Amino acid sequence: MAAAVTVAGILYAARRLRSAAWACVLGALLGGAATHLLDRLLRSPGFGRGHVIDFIDYGGLFVGNVADIALTASGVLLVLLTLRGIPLRAEPVDERP
Repeated sequence: MAAAVTVAGILYAARRLRSAAWACVLGALLGGAATHLLDRLLRSPGFGRGHVIDFIDYGGLFVGNVADIALTASGVLLVLLTLRGIPLRAEPVDERP
């Protein structure tokens, strides 16, 4: 359920996106969330109860997959962009004389 809400939120936020940095971050976040959502919906044991397949062992700390890498990296970059004050959308320009 959280992945579906995340995918919908990213798609909504990206409608008027003007920043290349934010586009990359939201693209990676969307890719990771959509991949996990599709795994949950389409893999066994059944619709909505599927398992995410983890296949990368991180030195015994945990096991993950490529979507986890995308989600983690985009989460870190999201925080950095926010702390640096980079806007999600370009500010409207007032063109009145």
